[in-house]
Amino acid sequence: MNKIFWVTFFITLVCFQAKAQEMGRDTSLRSPSSTLTDESYRLINFSCEIKNRNTVGLYWKADKIGEGDFFIVERSYDGIHFETVGILKITDTSTQYGLLDNSPLNGTDFYRIKYSGKQGNIGYSNMLQVNLSADVDFKFYPNPADKLLIIRTGHNISIQILDVAGLVRINKEFQPGLQVINVSSLEKGSYVLKIADKESNRVVSEQLFKN
Repeated sequence: MNKIFWVTFFITLVCFQAKAQEMGRDTSLRSPSSTLTDESYRLINFSCEIKNRNTVGLYWKADKIGEGDFFIVERSYDGIHFETVGILKITDTSTQYGLLDNSPLNGTDFYRIKYSGKQGNIGYSNMLQVNLSADVDFKFYPNPADKLLIIRTGHNISIQILDVAGLVRINKEFQPGLQVINVSSLEKGSYVLKIADKESNRVVSEQLFKN
Protein backbone atom coordinates (compact mmCIF):
# COMPACT_ATOMS: atom_id res chain seq x y z
CA MET A 1 0.00 0.00 0.00
CA ASN A 2 2.78 2.44 0.95
CA LYS A 3 4.73 1.49 -2.20
CA ILE A 4 1.76 2.32 -4.45
CA PHE A 5 1.25 5.63 -2.64
CA TRP A 6 4.85 6.78 -3.10
CA VAL A 7 4.91 5.76 -6.77
CA THR A 8 1.71 7.73 -7.42
CA PHE A 9 3.09 10.74 -5.53
CA PHE A 10 6.35 10.66 -7.52
CA ILE A 11 4.53 10.52 -10.87
CA THR A 12 2.26 13.43 -9.86
CA LEU A 13 5.27 15.52 -8.81
CA VAL A 14 7.07 14.93 -12.12
CA CYS A 15 3.96 15.91 -14.11
CA PHE A 16 3.55 19.10 -12.06
CA GLN A 17 7.17 20.15 -12.65
CA ALA A 18 6.86 19.51 -16.39
CA LYS A 19 3.70 21.62 -16.57
CA ALA A 20 5.38 24.46 -14.67
CA GLN A 21 8.32 24.46 -17.08
CA GLU A 22 5.93 24.54 -20.06
CA MET A 23 4.10 27.56 -18.62
CA GLY A 24 7.42 29.32 -18.07
CA ARG A 25 8.28 28.92 -21.77
CA ASP A 26 4.85 30.09 -22.99
CA THR A 27 4.64 33.86 -22.44
CA SER A 28 0.93 33.88 -23.29
CA LEU A 29 0.22 32.14 -19.99
CA ARG A 30 2.07 34.65 -17.83
CA SER A 31 0.14 37.11 -15.72
CA PRO A 32 0.20 40.62 -17.21
CA SER A 33 2.05 43.29 -15.24
CA SER A 34 0.17 46.27 -13.86
CA THR A 35 -0.39 48.93 -16.53
CA LEU A 36 -1.45 51.70 -14.17
CA THR A 37 1.93 53.42 -14.25
CA ASP A 38 2.90 52.14 -17.69
CA GLU A 39 -0.10 53.86 -19.26
CA SER A 40 0.46 57.23 -17.59
CA TYR A 41 2.70 58.34 -20.47
CA ARG A 42 -0.34 58.42 -22.75
CA LEU A 43 -1.59 61.66 -21.15
CA ILE A 44 0.70 64.65 -21.55
CA ASN A 45 0.54 68.44 -21.36
CA PHE A 46 -2.64 68.49 -19.27
CA SER A 47 -3.61 72.13 -18.68
CA CYS A 48 -6.65 74.23 -17.88
CA GLU A 49 -7.90 77.78 -18.04
CA ILE A 50 -10.81 79.62 -16.47
CA LYS A 51 -12.69 81.39 -19.23
CA ASN A 52 -15.05 83.04 -16.78
CA ARG A 53 -16.45 82.27 -13.35
CA ASN A 54 -18.67 79.52 -14.72
CA THR A 55 -16.50 77.70 -17.28
CA VAL A 56 -13.25 75.75 -16.92
CA GLY A 57 -11.52 74.64 -20.11
CA LEU A 58 -9.48 71.42 -19.83
CA TYR A 59 -6.94 70.52 -22.52
CA TRP A 60 -4.51 67.65 -22.97
CA LYS A 61 -2.51 65.68 -25.51
CA ALA A 62 -2.32 61.93 -25.80
CA ASP A 63 -0.05 59.45 -27.51
CA LYS A 64 -0.27 55.75 -28.40
CA ILE A 65 -4.01 55.54 -27.92
CA GLY A 66 -6.44 53.31 -29.76
CA GLU A 67 -9.75 53.94 -31.47
CA GLY A 68 -12.58 52.98 -29.13
CA ASP A 69 -10.66 53.87 -25.98
CA PHE A 70 -12.03 56.47 -23.55
CA PHE A 71 -10.94 59.61 -21.73
CA ILE A 72 -12.84 60.28 -18.52
CA VAL A 73 -12.61 63.80 -17.04
CA GLU A 74 -12.89 63.73 -13.26
CA ARG A 75 -13.38 66.56 -10.74
CA SER A 76 -12.91 66.73 -6.97
CA TYR A 77 -13.45 69.24 -4.20
CA ASP A 78 -10.68 67.80 -1.98
CA GLY A 79 -8.29 66.01 -4.34
CA ILE A 80 -9.36 62.63 -2.94
CA HIS A 81 -12.98 61.96 -3.88
CA PHE A 82 -13.62 62.35 -7.62
CA GLU A 83 -16.74 62.49 -9.76
CA THR A 84 -17.10 62.20 -13.53
CA VAL A 85 -17.50 65.46 -15.45
CA GLY A 86 -17.49 64.05 -18.97
CA ILE A 87 -16.46 61.10 -21.13
CA LEU A 88 -14.78 61.32 -24.54
CA LYS A 89 -14.69 58.25 -26.76
CA ILE A 90 -11.73 58.15 -29.09
CA THR A 91 -12.97 57.81 -32.67
CA ASP A 92 -9.96 58.99 -34.69
CA THR A 93 -6.21 59.46 -34.50
CA SER A 94 -6.23 62.96 -33.01
CA THR A 95 -3.60 63.78 -30.41
CA GLN A 96 -5.18 66.90 -28.89
CA TYR A 97 -8.35 66.86 -26.81
CA GLY A 98 -10.41 69.25 -24.75
CA LEU A 99 -13.54 69.53 -22.64
CA LEU A 100 -15.42 72.40 -21.00
CA ASP A 101 -16.74 72.12 -17.45
CA ASN A 102 -19.70 74.50 -17.42
CA SER A 103 -20.66 73.72 -13.81
CA PRO A 104 -17.47 73.86 -11.73
CA LEU A 105 -17.63 73.74 -7.96
CA ASN A 106 -17.21 76.95 -6.02
CA GLY A 107 -13.82 77.65 -4.49
CA THR A 108 -10.99 75.24 -5.29
CA ASP A 109 -11.46 72.39 -7.76
CA PHE A 110 -9.16 69.51 -8.66
CA TYR A 111 -9.17 67.87 -12.10
CA ARG A 112 -7.59 64.79 -13.60
CA ILE A 113 -7.96 62.75 -16.79
CA LYS A 114 -8.46 58.98 -16.63
CA TYR A 115 -7.53 56.90 -19.66
CA SER A 116 -9.43 53.65 -20.16
CA GLY A 117 -8.36 51.26 -22.93
CA LYS A 118 -10.31 48.47 -24.54
CA GLN A 119 -7.79 45.95 -23.23
CA GLY A 120 -8.38 47.05 -19.65
CA ASN A 121 -5.43 49.46 -19.57
CA ILE A 122 -5.88 52.38 -17.18
CA GLY A 123 -3.81 55.51 -16.65
CA TYR A 124 -4.16 58.91 -15.00
CA SER A 125 -2.88 62.37 -15.81
CA ASN A 126 -1.34 64.66 -13.25
CA MET A 127 -3.87 66.46 -11.06
CA LEU A 128 -4.57 70.17 -11.59
CA GLN A 129 -5.81 72.59 -8.95
CA VAL A 130 -8.06 75.46 -10.01
CA ASN A 131 -8.99 78.37 -7.77
CA LEU A 132 -12.26 79.83 -9.03
CA SER A 133 -12.27 82.62 -6.45
CA ALA A 134 -9.01 84.16 -7.73
CA ASP A 135 -8.91 87.04 -10.19
CA VAL A 136 -6.48 87.96 -12.92
CA ASP A 137 -4.06 90.40 -11.35
CA PHE A 138 -3.48 93.03 -14.03
CA LYS A 139 -4.33 96.51 -15.23
CA PHE A 140 -3.69 98.11 -18.61
CA TYR A 141 -3.78 101.69 -19.88
CA PRO A 142 -4.29 103.90 -21.79
CA ASN A 143 -7.32 102.74 -23.71
CA PRO A 144 -7.47 103.88 -26.50
CA ALA A 145 -3.71 103.42 -26.95
CA ASP A 146 -1.43 105.38 -29.28
CA LYS A 147 2.06 103.91 -29.48
CA LEU A 148 2.56 102.33 -26.06
CA LEU A 149 0.34 100.13 -23.89
CA ILE A 150 1.25 99.88 -20.20
CA ILE A 151 0.60 96.64 -18.31
CA ARG A 152 0.76 96.37 -14.52
CA THR A 153 0.58 92.86 -13.04
CA GLY A 154 1.42 91.06 -9.82
CA HIS A 155 1.55 87.60 -11.47
CA ASN A 156 3.26 85.88 -14.38
CA ILE A 157 0.98 86.43 -17.36
CA SER A 158 0.86 85.96 -21.10
CA ILE A 159 -0.81 88.54 -23.34
CA GLN A 160 -2.17 88.28 -26.86
CA ILE A 161 -3.62 91.09 -28.95
CA LEU A 162 -5.98 89.80 -31.64
CA ASP A 163 -7.55 91.70 -34.52
CA VAL A 164 -11.19 91.45 -35.60
CA ALA A 165 -10.35 88.43 -37.80
CA GLY A 166 -9.00 86.56 -34.78
CA LEU A 167 -5.36 86.75 -35.89
CA VAL A 168 -2.75 87.14 -33.15
CA ARG A 169 -0.91 90.40 -33.84
CA ILE A 170 1.13 90.59 -30.63
CA ASN A 171 2.11 87.77 -28.25
CA LYS A 172 4.09 88.53 -25.07
CA GLU A 173 5.11 86.87 -21.77
CA PHE A 174 5.44 89.10 -18.71
CA GLN A 175 6.72 88.72 -15.16
CA PRO A 176 5.24 90.67 -12.22
CA GLY A 177 5.76 94.41 -12.40
CA LEU A 178 5.22 97.27 -14.82
CA GLN A 179 5.58 96.36 -18.50
CA VAL A 180 5.27 98.29 -21.76
CA ILE A 181 4.09 96.98 -25.13
CA ASN A 182 4.81 98.84 -28.35
CA VAL A 183 1.54 98.81 -30.32
CA SER A 184 2.56 101.36 -32.96
CA SER A 185 2.48 98.64 -35.66
CA LEU A 186 -1.24 98.09 -35.15
CA GLU A 187 -3.70 99.83 -37.43
CA LYS A 188 -6.36 102.10 -36.02
CA GLY A 189 -9.36 100.13 -34.83
CA SER A 190 -10.69 97.66 -32.27
CA TYR A 191 -8.76 94.66 -30.89
CA VAL A 192 -9.12 91.96 -28.26
CA LEU A 193 -6.61 91.92 -25.42
CA LYS A 194 -6.41 88.35 -24.07
CA ILE A 195 -4.66 87.88 -20.72
CA ALA A 196 -3.78 84.48 -19.21
CA ASP A 197 -2.80 84.51 -15.54
CA LYS A 198 -0.43 81.56 -15.04
CA GLU A 199 -0.89 81.48 -11.27
CA SER A 200 -4.69 81.35 -11.18
CA ASN A 201 -5.10 79.58 -14.58
CA ARG A 202 -7.66 82.25 -15.43
CA VAL A 203 -8.07 83.78 -18.87
CA VAL A 204 -9.93 87.02 -19.53
CA SER A 205 -10.48 89.11 -22.63
CA GLU A 206 -10.82 92.89 -22.78
CA GLN A 207 -11.55 95.22 -25.66
CA LEU A 208 -8.67 97.42 -26.71
CA PHE A 209 -8.87 100.41 -29.01
CA LYS A 210 -5.96 101.72 -31.08
CA ASN A 211 -5.79 105.38 -32.15
